Amino acid sequence: MNRKLESLKIGAVVIFVAEAVLALVLEYGMHLRFATIMLICVVLDGIYVAFMIFTFQNTEMRKERSIREYVEDSAADAVEFGEVGFITFDEKYVITWMSELFTSRGINYVGSNITDFIPEIREVFLNDVDQVTVQYRDREYLVQRKSSGQILFFKDITEKEDMRRKLENRETVIGLINLDNYAETIAYEDEQKIAAINANVRQRVSDWCRDNGFVARRVRNDRFVVYTDMEHFRKAEAERFPILNEVRTQAAELEAVITLSMAFAMGTDDLLELDDMVNDLLELAQNRGGDQAAIKPYGGEVRFVGGTVESSERRSGVRIRVMAQSIRGMMEQSEKVYVIGHKLSDFDCMGAQLGVSRIASYLGKEVHVISLGFPLEEKLTGAMERYKDALSEVHSFWDEKKALEELTEKTLVVAVDHHTVDQCATPDLLVHAKRTLVIDHHRRRKDDNIRASMVYLESSASSATELVTELLQYQPQRVELYPEEANIMFAGMVVDTNHFRTRCGARTFEAAGQLREWGASPREVDDLLKNTFEEFALQNKMLAYSQIIYDKYILVPIMEKEFYTRAQISAVADFLLSIQGVKASFVVAYIDEGTVAVSARSSGEVNVQVMMEKMNGGGHFSGAALQRTNTTVEEITGELVDVIHAYEEEEGNENESNSAG
Repeated sequence: MNRKLESLKIGAVVIFVAEAVLALVLEYGMHLRFATIMLICVVLDGIYVAFMIFTFQNTEMRKERSIREYVEDSAADAVEFGEVGFITFDEKYVITWMSELFTSRGINYVGSNITDFIPEIREVFLNDVDQVTVQYRDREYLVQRKSSGQILFFKDITEKEDMRRKLENRETVIGLINLDNYAETIAYEDEQKIAAINANVRQRVSDWCRDNGFVARRVRNDRFVVYTDMEHFRKAEAERFPILNEVRTQAAELEAVITLSMAFAMGTDDLLELDDMVNDLLELAQNRGGDQAAIKPYGGEVRFVGGTVESSERRSGVRIRVMAQSIRGMMEQSEKVYVIGHKLSDFDCMGAQLGVSRIASYLGKEVHVISLGFPLEEKLTGAMERYKDALSEVHSFWDEKKALEELTEKTLVVAVDHHTVDQCATPDLLVHAKRTLVIDHHRRRKDDNIRASMVYLESSASSATELVTELLQYQPQRVELYPEEANIMFAGMVVDTNHFRTRCGARTFEAAGQLREWGASPREVDDLLKNTFEEFALQNKMLAYSQIIYDKYILVPIMEKEFYTRAQISAVADFLLSIQGVKASFVVAYIDEGTVAVSARSSGEVNVQVMMEKMNGGGHFSGAALQRTNTTVEEITGELVDVIHAYEEEEGNENESNSAG
């Protein structure tokens, strides 16, 4: 309106001035009578224009007032329709006014502090958040604070949130349930035993699915595909899938080693994507030892439920022979073979490298152990120096630089005793290699990032050396090792089993017996692993920091800024398990400036892998570790104590749900 009025005023002035000038010209240049008439016209025009401007201005103002009144009334209706409320407050956060939304609902807190109304509102004042969702009585509100004033906006989102939850609860969940070891178990059992297993173990899975709202269809004798929605799935997860313990318990009563591996994927309408996800998750759960559920929402992180017992042996002679043939085929199709290990290689890692090197050399392949230029565990360094001459006769040791220079598309890189790039001593080789094989015994980590052509991962094995020893036995030609090689491999098995006290199965002793046939000497291995007096004194010093938690965990946080090797830390953790009543041990210490390591060990009743994974570490059920830079022992210890408490609470809840079931 203002622009129109200004334009009208300017136009009137221009016309009036033009007429006045014309009148003056007529007065001096023409007859006086015409000039007088012209002047009268100018005055009349001016009066008329002024009247029009006044009339237009009043009309526009009346129109503006009517529009404003209309808009205000409509805005009030819109606020009421949209269920939006307002609260004003003073500098002391006392409510001074509440809008009609609240008065119509019988809510009046005028004169009270804001937090007396809804305590959660304090978040928009204390924390750096723009808005917060709160609940009052049976309604849900989105609250936003106006930064430039003392006012809060409330939006009733009850219906919206109810609809969102309903849609979310109807979201599709696809799963796979696998009976681990089922085929191997029934292969040589009589019909009566097989019928008992089917009735008491397999049928129990079907019954559990039906009772919990899961649609299950058996696709193999040992596998079910299941469908459900998020509402039923959340309920089952909250109960921590009691079917896991039920199957394990029932199988044990029938003297069968059968557990469940479960996988569930959700979060997208793309069923093909869910199918790919759930298959990968099942493989992950099985490679972590089974007896657990792997869960992943689309685009989210994997989480695990279960895995509360040590992995049982799942390797049959048939599987080992198939893997040996597949690995032999990969080597035969390669020009040469590189064998790589993890950072700070230990006896198990080096023993596995030597064993794989022997397989490749017996197949007539050019093979190199990539270990030069990398730090080794202290006792391994002494053993390699002692056996230097014997090992150099049958093995070629290279550094990473030379290996990269000679790398071709047909070079097979074999990674042993690890399965992630961040653990690898030669990550560049993994990145550039076109053909990669992984042989490992650790439970598979969710951040597995090696693009492997083939993975032989058996978490039930005691060590990588055990797996490689079995592969050596299934070669077409009989392989003979030097006693020095057998000693290093045997030492790896001794260290990883804590002198055959943990993580041992029948195959562990069979592999150890084979190494003895190849000349391994327990007495010489014991000599390789003995501590010096200085190491003995150092361990006693470290033990002075011991503290007990829950009467079954021993924690050793070494607060002094002294540096220890990972081997020293793990040796103390192993020793602590020999104390009566100790179920798990944790040693926390500096290994260099700003780097803290944790060595975790379990007697087999506590899953230390789960604990370390919560701190971004890893390992397997009864032996795990963590290494972190730019931190302190105090920080890691505090985090570890919280993890132990959380683990105990979860185990307590799981035991309660199992008892209730």
